[in-house]
Amino acid sequence: MNKRIFVVFVLLGLISLAADMVYEGARSASGAYLEYLGAPPIASSIIGVGEFIGYVLRFVSGVLASYFGSSAAFWGFVALGYAMNVMVLPLLAFTGFWWIATSLYLLERVGKGLRTPIRDVILAEATEGVGRGKGFGLHEVMDQAGALAGPLLFAYMLIHFNYSRAFLTLLIPGALAMIFVFTAWSLYPKIKSVGSSRRRVSFRGLGRRFWLYALSMTLQSLGFLHWAIASYFLKYWGILGDADIAILYAIAMGVDALIAFPIGYMYDVMKFKSLYMIPATTLMITLLLASRVTALAYLMAVFWGLTMGASETIMRASIADISDGDGLAVAYGIFGMLYGVSWSIGGFILTLLLQSSAPIAIGYIALTQASSLLILAILNRQAGSTSHNH
Repeated sequence: MNKRIFVVFVLLGLISLAADMVYEGARSASGAYLEYLGAPPIASSIIGVGEFIGYVLRFVSGVLASYFGSSAAFWGFVALGYAMNVMVLPLLAFTGFWWIATSLYLLERVGKGLRTPIRDVILAEATEGVGRGKGFGLHEVMDQAGALAGPLLFAYMLIHFNYSRAFLTLLIPGALAMIFVFTAWSLYPKIKSVGSSRRRVSFRGLGRRFWLYALSMTLQSLGFLHWAIASYFLKYWGILGDADIAILYAIAMGVDALIAFPIGYMYDVMKFKSLYMIPATTLMITLLLASRVTALAYLMAVFWGLTMGASETIMRASIADISDGDGLAVAYGIFGMLYGVSWSIGGFILTLLLQSSAPIAIGYIALTQASSLLILAILNRQAGSTSHNH
């Protein structure tokens, strides 16, 4: 890895660190903030629709960037996406209505959707020399350092001041993120993957393994409880107070940070077998939340961090291995869109089930995760008998 590429890799990590401080800080108590503003439970699953919007836009930006086929377009999507990420959420300081707050949370996800697949393409290039699992794992560690610092800063501001002051504080890391974006752009203006696409967007060649993998992870996300929903019910059921909920999210992000690199390394060694843990940890999240026991809520946060860390690291590295080269931006986009659709639908189902019957909610999750594991087993059997599908 040459020095310039290494600096760009570090800058991509710093961008994620600063940006995560902003949006993970603001999201740490998102459901609790909505409850504070008098929102109904369904509002917390509407925030989950932000994931759907964000993931659909990953697909759109992946396709558009591939079509434009220029490095300036790639970097433009990255810069615009991060600007929306870090400038929209501090505006929550001025909201008094839950539907405006919900809209701002949704708008921030638009930014994430625009920039994520393109950022991942640049990151895939920057990590070629170190091993993608380790590279994405290291990036996730830096990402999660911000995701840990943001909620802790937010909790501190909530303890000593109020929601408005807490949201405004997030402008500082937001400004830093944008400085890092433009520095990385100036150091790495030419993206290698760009020239090869020749303005042709193709959905062919993704292969059976890609679709099996996407189906397995889609089933997993149907039972993965979004944090906005978890934090809403933590407050709604009186399990924890606002600042405690933000601290709980910081714990989840800390676990995510700790597991990212080891699990990235494990992926480099074991490939798809390392994905088996994700359905198991997904099931534990709702089991522990539904107990309504304060001590178990902390354990729930640990499992939420484990699930997120594994998802963010291995899922992204897997796609780079399943579909290399020209179609990478499109593959990230398609996978992201499918994952986001199922995560949003799952959020509404879980919100309704948690309001009516926790045992049925747990049964539903057990079914989705068992199905996910079954398809993973098929994928692993195929991966063992065939070489990479290019």
